[in-house]
Amino acid sequence: MNTLKYLLLFLCLCAFGLLQAQQISGFVYDDEDAPIPYANIFIQQLETGTSTDENGYYYMALDPGEYNLVFSALGYKSKKVKLFVGDEGVERSIILKSSSVELQEIVVKASKKDPAYAIIQKAAENKKKFLKQVESYRTEIYVKATEEVENHLLEKEKKEEVVSIETSPEEDPFELAEAEQKEKLPNINLLEMQLTLNYQQPNRYKEERNAYKAYGTKAGLYVPRFGQSDMNFYRNLIHPQDLVEAPLISPISKTAILSYKYKLIESKEEEGVLVHKIKVIPRKSGNSTFKGFIYINEGIWNINRVDLELPKGGLKFYDQFKIKQNYEQIAEELWIPYRQEFYYETKQGRKQTFKGNTLLFYKNYEKDYVFPDKFFGNEIAVTTQAAYERDSTYWNQVRTEPLTGEIKKMVAYRDSVEAVYNSPEYKDSVDQAFNKVTFLEIVWDGVSFRDHRKQHQFFVGSLPSLIDFEVVGGFRVNPYLSYFKKWQDERRLYITLSNSIGLRNQDVQGNWYLWHMYNPKKVGSMSVDIGRDFQSINPYDAFLNQLNVSNYILRDAIRLRHRIELFNGFFWNVNLRYADRKSISGFDGRSFLNEFEFIEQEAVLEFEPYQTFISSLYFSYTPFQKFMTEPNRKVILGSKWPTFTLHYRKGWDGPLSSDIDFDYLEFSISQDVQMGTIGNSKYKAETGKFINSRDLPFVDLKRFRESDRFLFSDPLNSFQSLNQSFAALDLFTEVHHIHHFNGALVNNIPLVKKLRLRAVMGAGFLWTKEGLVINRNDLTQAVVRNFRYQEGFAGLERIFKLGARRRLRIGAYGVFAKASNGPATSEFKISFDVIDTWDRNWDF
Repeated sequence: MNTLKYLLLFLCLCAFGLLQAQQISGFVYDDEDAPIPYANIFIQQLETGTSTDENGYYYMALDPGEYNLVFSALGYKSKKVKLFVGDEGVERSIILKSSSVELQEIVVKASKKDPAYAIIQKAAENKKKFLKQVESYRTEIYVKATEEVENHLLEKEKKEEVVSIETSPEEDPFELAEAEQKEKLPNINLLEMQLTLNYQQPNRYKEERNAYKAYGTKAGLYVPRFGQSDMNFYRNLIHPQDLVEAPLISPISKTAILSYKYKLIESKEEEGVLVHKIKVIPRKSGNSTFKGFIYINEGIWNINRVDLELPKGGLKFYDQFKIKQNYEQIAEELWIPYRQEFYYETKQGRKQTFKGNTLLFYKNYEKDYVFPDKFFGNEIAVTTQAAYERDSTYWNQVRTEPLTGEIKKMVAYRDSVEAVYNSPEYKDSVDQAFNKVTFLEIVWDGVSFRDHRKQHQFFVGSLPSLIDFEVVGGFRVNPYLSYFKKWQDERRLYITLSNSIGLRNQDVQGNWYLWHMYNPKKVGSMSVDIGRDFQSINPYDAFLNQLNVSNYILRDAIRLRHRIELFNGFFWNVNLRYADRKSISGFDGRSFLNEFEFIEQEAVLEFEPYQTFISSLYFSYTPFQKFMTEPNRKVILGSKWPTFTLHYRKGWDGPLSSDIDFDYLEFSISQDVQMGTIGNSKYKAETGKFINSRDLPFVDLKRFRESDRFLFSDPLNSFQSLNQSFAALDLFTEVHHIHHFNGALVNNIPLVKKLRLRAVMGAGFLWTKEGLVINRNDLTQAVVRNFRYQEGFAGLERIFKLGARRRLRIGAYGVFAKASNGPATSEFKISFDVIDTWDRNWDF
């Protein structure tokens, strides 16, 4: 506990120092825009300085004033810069020009020890030629990904992830049932794919997937998307975003000699070409350097093949990952990759080891292929229905390498049992067995009834699920029913019914919900929600506030929602809500929560009942949104551009006896920015205003989340030290930013980097022309004008393994804040975040 306190104190002091002084930061690049690692920055007035990390990034804190900074690095001409530091931080990136004489001296000196340095220097000088050796190409690729699961315990308990169909309309119980059956098959997972890859300079890809077959689970298989996982070692930086968070430095980049040491292992003639095998050794351990071997052709000075391992500390999901590339000559000086292979491994404690292998075999390469106009766009991959229907004859023709004996047996076995599994008779027998009600289902799992022919399923909650809890009044009896149906074209229907009776107040509540995905290709869905419940005034408020009865009202409501993508990246969402709102003053709000002193139960909100009819329109647009097309659906992959959202909310006076009258307009912009070797930034900026507030209920105010006492909440949607309930009555502006360095700073500190900690910093800002501060202790309200709140935070995070493919990120942060109506504050916060295994990303 003392260690944690000292760590938090250290973070607090570091962040406090950064707030007092001004942060000076930036990158040092060479004349090809490649970062220069370990460059020196000397401050003449202070006779001290710093150096860039392995990613070419530097930062320091300086008091306001004028300084002379000298930037220098081996192999480059020094540069002197005059810098004025004012009341705000300064970002300044510098470009150093190569000093051919000095760089040659480095190579010559190194070559006296080992000729590998001169060979690498020749490859670096020629890499630009091979990077742009073709303007476009078209090639066919056979992909085979396999994973073997090794069970180390003779007697092990088989733990399965429980997915409840009562919580999400996205889950498909028929797919879950099929996966459960396939779990009984051999512990080998396989995916095969045959595609046509199209490429055009500088970085435009499109996959045409002509055949696709998968056996078992695909969760642990690595199948690269070429537009996001370009393993081109002729580039200075390589960033397979689905594998690592920080880009990697190529062993033949122009500045690679500053990041790697080299050793010539052997030189051997292969098919008339002298090939040098060179060992690649990182000068410093970190997340941006490879290790292994690279093979260079004599005379041509290009890559013959690579055998390199990615840094373990930078991997997102795997414990180990290795890449092998083989090139072949198709013209005098044109060598292309014809074979890529990836080896990866991850462990689940001592129980299981998951060993994976992915092979990519290229053939029928067409150089300088002429593509039609507008061939390349935002669609980066397309799969037809025919691709899923290829038979064994087709696969025998496209396989460039035969399956191994073990995999061949597994495929034959799975094909035979799959034929049985897909037969109507077998599925009928499975349904019959599944629909038998068991004691375990009644007391724990819940009872399900399904029909594979009609592709629908009913679910009845278990006996324990009858017991529910509400903050207002405590325990309730809550029976639950659900219905799920899917169609062949991926349309889905999900219905839930729940009714509850309060044990303390004997009141009846309930909710009927219907959701229908009617157009999977346009992500078109609609829903209807009817019911009575206790509504939280601010559902996104601090956790402890959600346990306070003063945060609730009684609501009878009907809600209609519709969402669809009108064109790529542009979504339209409309919500219509009618509600009859009442105070809960007539209810006994007591529960066991009253026994806890730290939960301050306050008086409930008193008001006369009234009706509301509110419409909400959302328009959001993400330019150049990338996507994949499946036979019956669209898979959205994101964009490098920001998302723009316009929200208009109208409270109607008159229709359906509505008693309110307001208009609210809001605009926001958000983006996830990849900043190369320095990490990634996320930001969100929002501004809004009630353009009409003639009859604006207290419940419909624009509220901001009151901060939790110790928990660090999502910094893109909340503040960390806003320790008061606050609402905007007029124009407001809200900005959030967080930057994860992904090891870029900590990796530059000896010993500390072995702890695998990662630095993070961020800030938040809020201004409103007129706002309402609510004191929760005595329920008094105060109107404030030109309210301003700003905060900054700095912290350290560490990632822990929860299982083979589960990761937990724990963070500790120092937060410093200042509001215009109060003194400056500082406090410590902690956070817990589990990575999303689908998009392989964190919440923030």
